[in-house]
Amino acid sequence: MTNPMVSGIISITLGVIMLANVFIPVVKGTNTTTWTAGEVALWGVLTLGGIIGIVYGTFAIFGLA
Repeated sequence: MTNPMVSGIISITLGVIMLANVFIPVVKGTNTTTWTAGEVALWGVLTLGGIIGIVYGTFAIFGLA
């Protein structure tokens, strides 16, 4: 079995790579020209939610969450 700390660090690393290279570009590259201001604002919160998720996961790995 793998050490849970090592496994957690690998998971966080993969999560950060996916967030930076896939999730954020897709969210930022979406065509929102016909959307209302409220819809655009809520869509922008997705990136913040992804970053908060990575931070929370990191804290959980080190026992801070």
